[in-house]
Amino acid sequence: MGVAGLWEVLRPAGQTQSLTHLSVTQGFEANAGGRRGFRIGIDASIWFFHAAYGKEGENPELRTLFFRCSRLMSMPLLPLFVFDGPKRPSVKRGKKVGGNAHWLTTGMKNIIAAFGFEWRTAPGEAEAELAYLNRMGVIDAVLSDDVDNFLFGATMVIRNPSNTLSGNRAHPVKNADGRDDGNHVVTYRAADILSHDDIRLSQGGCILIGLLSGGDYHQAGVQGCGKLIAAALARCGFGDRLLEAASSLCREELEKWLDTWRDEVREELRTNKSGLIGSKKPALAKKIPDDFPDVDILLSYTSPITSETEGKPTRDITWEQEPDIGKIAALCELYFEWGVKDVIIKRFRTVLWPSAVQRILRRGAMEKDEKKRKGLPLSPKKSKTTGKLAPGTPSKMITKYFSSMKLHSPTKDREEQQYSDTESEAEEDRLIVKIHSSRRHASTDGILEYRLEIAPAQLVQLAGDGVQGIRPPIEVDAAFDETEGDDEDEDGGKQKGKSKGKKPPPDPESHLRVWMPACMVQIVEPELVEAFEDIQRRKLEKK
Repeated sequence: MGVAGLWEVLRPAGQTQSLTHLSVTQGFEANAGGRRGFRIGIDASIWFFHAAYGKEGENPELRTLFFRCSRLMSMPLLPLFVFDGPKRPSVKRGKKVGGNAHWLTTGMKNIIAAFGFEWRTAPGEAEAELAYLNRMGVIDAVLSDDVDNFLFGATMVIRNPSNTLSGNRAHPVKNADGRDDGNHVVTYRAADILSHDDIRLSQGGCILIGLLSGGDYHQAGVQGCGKLIAAALARCGFGDRLLEAASSLCREELEKWLDTWRDEVREELRTNKSGLIGSKKPALAKKIPDDFPDVDILLSYTSPITSETEGKPTRDITWEQEPDIGKIAALCELYFEWGVKDVIIKRFRTVLWPSAVQRILRRGAMEKDEKKRKGLPLSPKKSKTTGKLAPGTPSKMITKYFSSMKLHSPTKDREEQQYSDTESEAEEDRLIVKIHSSRRHASTDGILEYRLEIAPAQLVQLAGDGVQGIRPPIEVDAAFDETEGDDEDEDGGKQKGKSKGKKPPPDPESHLRVWMPACMVQIVEPELVEAFEDIQRRKLEKK
């Protein structure tokens, strides 16, 4: 979507990296704004388009959106979904745009809210609003496969890694081991696009390419002008001057200014004075219309309708909400044919529990940050029974942030509950039991990870309490043919893997092991890390 061929022009500036590595290093560790996450903006309409590929089961489109959200939840990402607003363009890509909201909007907003993500409705077009939010520093990047984000002034775009994109099929993104692990993306930064010797394009240059070779608002462009010639003219500075004039002149002054600018473009095509377009193009110079560019189309790029132009202050994005496990389970029961309690809990074991642990660690780190800021003690008290520090994340913190249901919640004052580590808390069941091993894997670009043993009993309880029993019971094994450890991918399809034959479903509360970024565990569970490293030192000493 967007300007055809522009991604190919920008490709040399793209940087391949693990989305996990990006979110951990530039989000959790960098900790801009104290949110311990990498803030990404997402155009909801693009996800609607991708959801159409979902074909399996009940509500296949929402199924696709659900698994994509669970994928985002597995990393320290802070997503903000933006929906098109009432003042979006009436015609796009040669088709009339309906004034009504997309039929998936309500279901998608329900899923977004349950996962604890943010959403907002733009006054106009979502991608223009996202570019504005990116430029203002409200979000760190836009996750999209639409190149038009750069025409609207975005500073960083993470190209959507979906395998359904033709560009991705032609240029699969692979990790250092040469594998397509589904976790690597290509990131593009406006500063790199401008500074790269083979590109040297600014926002104005990208707009000019869209006007000459065709874009969402006028697909035809100028007859005979392809993306390479358009890019060469942009490098001559015509796009920068066009953007400056459109931003500073009134419409009448702009139309007069365009007469001179248009003649200069034609002169460059006839003479190749700059030497940047390869050869003289007199025939193309004659094809530049006297009304090029259409002023309305130009202004759609340079002055799109956003919160800024509407004079509406940007609503504070707090990133304060966490996934509500009970609500997520309730939505699965409502929307999907496998939405019965036992099957939901079995599926969550592989689809949701690892992601929930990551989000719980992030919240635990934020609580540690807050305690440090207030000068409160960071370590829990020792148990009178064992004389040792109880390992793992306290269940009261999980109940407080990850469920709207009050399960065994203490009646303490909120401030005291948040910052007091009591003996009873040290005695209670914990989520994280032990660190078993460590690794540096190509899928995460080699960040240090720990293999955690977790006790999911509380997560199981939170999920179970969200299920209302509105569907008739079904056998767990009959719900789907996958073996334990396999599940649906982010697009709702079956993951590929070697079949090991059917196994009985595990006890929902039995322990399981998950890989987590070491930097998160080190902040939240330093005692577990110390115990693990002590064991590793003793092993080395024996050798």
